[in-house]
Amino acid sequence: MKTAMKQRPMRFAAVALLGLTLLPGFTGEAMAQASGNFTRYEEILKRQHPETHDLLVRLERIHGVLFGELFKEGEAVRASADTMPTPDFEVNMLERLGALAAEEGTLDEVAAEATAGYALVGQRSAEINTWTNQFRRAVYGILSDPQLTTFTARRAAVAEAVAIYQSRPELALPAQPKNMDVLYDHAQALDFRTGYTDLDGLIWAGHWAALAATKPLVDLTGSARTAGLDTVQVRYLAKLSYGEPPQYFPSELPLAPAIAPELSFLSPETVAIWDNLTMMNEVMADILASPDVQDPSAALDAALTFFLDSEGGVIDPVEFGTMALRHGIFFQGGYPLAVSTKSELNSGGHAAHLRGGSGLVMPGM
Repeated sequence: MKTAMKQRPMRFAAVALLGLTLLPGFTGEAMAQASGNFTRYEEILKRQHPETHDLLVRLERIHGVLFGELFKEGEAVRASADTMPTPDFEVNMLERLGALAAEEGTLDEVAAEATAGYALVGQRSAEINTWTNQFRRAVYGILSDPQLTTFTARRAAVAEAVAIYQSRPELALPAQPKNMDVLYDHAQALDFRTGYTDLDGLIWAGHWAALAATKPLVDLTGSARTAGLDTVQVRYLAKLSYGEPPQYFPSELPLAPAIAPELSFLSPETVAIWDNLTMMNEVMADILASPDVQDPSAALDAALTFFLDSEGGVIDPVEFGTMALRHGIFFQGGYPLAVSTKSELNSGGHAAHLRGGSGLVMPGM
């Protein structure tokens, strides 16, 4: 990675507590028990909210299929004389992934293809995605657990899940946010966004849905929670219809401070990990789609090394949250349970976070 990131002091109150739980030698039987804890919470999610569990798995497999096809597309583009996107690639992928997102067909039909897609991009990235997605589903299970009713109990359970996740440092993304400047300051920056704008938008709609579903889980109970989760599902499907807002793809990358502030308050470490995964996968897609990358494997490896680094490029969570909010909640997909048809900001587009609130729009944004 060629980006040089700012490093700021961390303000996570739970860091010291988590550090005490990350004991040396957390392997073997202890590791199996840790994974078992994740599975136990995921089973709670399946029982309490099977449709939400289904949504999360769909989003994971959509990513796997995308990575596999984008790997092959990038190879074809780099082998062509004009290095232009393959005709009909984006249209065909939008149709396929849109149908999967809309629950047309069973998840089992693409399970093997999704696994193969992750594998094509490399074992290391596949394992990072698998471990982080397992962690995400466990957190959803904690939030769904009817026995965890207080803020203190939920926070403690999520902190334990974070500690388990971080016990595998070779696969665990930092619990501090990376500066999102990495999206615009690496060698293949915006190549996926500019080459396959609608396809990236479809993926961003999935990021919105995964974050938005935390709102009813954190804030609501009983039938209101179920209704809220149903609303998120309906709004997600509406975003795939190419209509006017709110039926539209997000035009900014959805991030937790804007879409899931309640979970951000409950566990800033959790949302930092999730946002880091989102940004890592965006950078990986840039590399896979780039017509100019000379050595995709080396570029991918460098990206993974950067994102796994617990110090390089990290940013103060308050500064990260401010930056995310200045990109606009509306542009990131809108409020989870309330319809928004126009921006809440006085300026529009990507560069609202710049001095003066410029209306500048980055290429492809």
